[in-house]
Amino acid sequence: MAAVIAVVLVVLVGGGYVSKPLWQPWWYAGTICDGLLSADDLADVLPDKELQAGKEEADLAHGRLKCGVDTDDGHFSLVVDVESDPDEVDRELTGEFTIPTRPRFVFPSGIPGFQSDLGHYIVQDCPDLRRDSSGRKRRLVTRVIGAWDEKNGTPATLRIAVSLANGVSQKLGCGAPELPLPKRAVIEEKAVAPAEGGANCGWLGRVRLPKNPSGKPWRVVSTEARTPITSCTLVDAASGQPYADFSGWYGNWTDTSFATLIGANVALPNHFEGTGPLMSEHFGTAAARCDGESAHYEASTYPVDQARSLPARELRPLLVAFARDQAERRGCTRLQLPGKRIYPNRR
Repeated sequence: MAAVIAVVLVVLVGGGYVSKPLWQPWWYAGTICDGLLSADDLADVLPDKELQAGKEEADLAHGRLKCGVDTDDGHFSLVVDVESDPDEVDRELTGEFTIPTRPRFVFPSGIPGFQSDLGHYIVQDCPDLRRDSSGRKRRLVTRVIGAWDEKNGTPATLRIAVSLANGVSQKLGCGAPELPLPKRAVIEEKAVAPAEGGANCGWLGRVRLPKNPSGKPWRVVSTEARTPITSCTLVDAASGQPYADFSGWYGNWTDTSFATLIGANVALPNHFEGTGPLMSEHFGTAAARCDGESAHYEASTYPVDQARSLPARELRPLLVAFARDQAERRGCTRLQLPGKRIYPNRR
C-alpha cells in the first residue's frame, strides 16, 4: 500500500502566517490539494484575513485527500475531504442523518450532489473499481466546506468540489464521467403541476393527493432521476411553501444513516426489533434492494405552522407511492413499506 504523504506547508512570513495579497491564491493553488484547484476560485473563496499555512494529506492512488486552509484566529476558511474507502464513505455521509431533512440545495444538472449544513457533497459511482469484500459498490465522495451564500450559492466553492472530484477520480481510476465546471451553484427551482413532474415527481400526478389547505393547486419541484440521491417536494402553488419532501438514497451506506435517523428521532418501544420502515409523526421511511445494494426512501413534513403540514396518515400513502415508483423505475426488489402504526417523536 502506498504510504500516506503528509505535508504541512509553512510560509515564513509574519511568523508562519500570510495575509491575502494578490499573489496568495495563486500560491495556494500550486501548493495544496495536489495542485487541483484554480487560483481564481480560491480568490473568491478565501477570506481577506490572515491565513495559516495550508495542510494536506494525500494518497490519491487509494482515493484519499484531505487539505485546507485556516484563518489566524483558528477558524477554517476551506476544508476538503475526498474518500473512496467504503467505510470512510459511510462516515462522511452518515453525518447528514441526525434529523429528517432533504438536501438544502441540489446541484445543477450533471453534478451528482447537494449542499447541506455540513458542506458541499459530490457522490460519484466508480464503475471501473471492483466491489469490496462485502459486495459494496465503490464510490468517491467529495466534501468541501467553504464560502456559501444562502440565497444564491457560491459557484467558486462548488467548482472547487468539482475540480477535486474530477482530479481524484482520474488518478484513482474510478471511471466516473468527468463533471462539468458550473457557472452557478443553485438550481433555479421551477414548480410545475404534478403531472409534469418528470421521472422523480410524475407519480404525484397519478395518486390521490390530500386537499391543499390554501385551496390552491399543488405544485412539485424535482431533481434529476438517476443520481445517487434524488428528491421531490410538494409545494403550495399560492405561497411556494413546501408541505412534504420525498427523497431516495442509494447505496449500502444508507443502512447506518437511516438507523441513525430513526434512533435519533423516533420513540420506539422496547420490544421493537431493528430500525425497519416505519411512520412517525413527522416522517416515514421505506427500503429496498437496488443493484445488489440497499436503498432507503424518506418522506417528511416539518411544519412552519400547523396549517403548513400533512398529518402522518396522509403522508404515509404518498411515501408508499413514491417508494413503489422509485423501486419500479430502478429495477429494485424486496421493497419494504411502513405499516399503519404511527410512532411518537422522540421528545
